[in-house]
Amino acid sequence: MQLRPVTYYSDFVIYPVTLAGLVAAAIFWQGSISPLTWIAAYAVGLSVWTLAEYLIHRGVLHNVVYFRELHDQHHAAPTDLIGTPIWLSFVVIAAVVFWPSWYLFGLGIASGFTAGVVTGYVGYSFVHHVLHHWHPPHGSYLYKVKRRHALHHHNDVEGNFGVTTLFWDHVFGTAIPDRPGQAARARR
Repeated sequence: MQLRPVTYYSDFVIYPVTLAGLVAAAIFWQGSISPLTWIAAYAVGLSVWTLAEYLIHRGVLHNVVYFRELHDQHHAAPTDLIGTPIWLSFVVIAAVVFWPSWYLFGLGIASGFTAGVVTGYVGYSFVHHVLHHWHPPHGSYLYKVKRRHALHHHNDVEGNFGVTTLFWDHVFGTAIPDRPGQAARARR
């Protein structure tokens, strides 16, 4: 949905503060968790985010009626400040990630796992913003990611649903080849 600038950019303030809070929670309230266990939970959360990013983009934003219409607005005007309001993403992350993992595994694991998911979400938000609002140097990593994402926006074949990684696109066969003509051959 179309957001005001303060709402659009609030992810880049609120979520880093949230990350600091999750680390503090692990240190002060669950001091018995080993740092390696917390780091492992963080890595699992970050990995889970990449799959969630792919599934949300492919399954919800391109297929569920209300969300597809909102996402079509982004495809029509990719430089507009269109995104998820922070109150919604925060509530979803708390309800689907933090609280269930705290209930199942305790605060230490929940803080690491949620920190990984939040890092993935903020990374996704940042990369997606860069792809539509910055002009990365030709040949740089971000330029290559921008080119991959442009194929998602401007192609007859749906694909490249992963913004931060194409790993799941390769797993599920939705990666769009970089060279013209390859996509048609790959889909046959």
